[in-house]
Amino acid sequence: MKFVYKLSFLLTLIAFVGLHATDAAAQGNEKTIITNQDRTITVYPIPANTSVNVRLSASLKTDVEKVEIINLIGRKLTEQTIIDKSTTDITFNNLSEMPQGIYMVVARDKGGKIIQSAKMIINR
Repeated sequence: MKFVYKLSFLLTLIAFVGLHATDAAAQGNEKTIITNQDRTITVYPIPANTSVNVRLSASLKTDVEKVEIINLIGRKLTEQTIIDKSTTDITFNNLSEMPQGIYMVVARDKGGKIIQSAKMIINR
């Protein structure tokens, strides 16, 4: 039953992200920006190859406890805990071990609640 709940939640999240995503080109690389008022998370480059950068907006960075990369069935693959609340840029390296595909970058608060998310694509 938990799997069905997680799958349902993830599909709802993906649909939400798909409806609210805005793609912009920057220096030849695409960016995916998900906006909730002034709280944004930016993932670049899209598609990623071996590393990806995540940028948190100023209003979002104070609430974020950790940033995770999860697959489409909700399994956490890697995470980084935010120690310095002034941090706005996070880099995930060694994505070469992850298969090509679509992933979610999720920002969580201290209680583990998802406060923002964005789509990430790995393509080689």
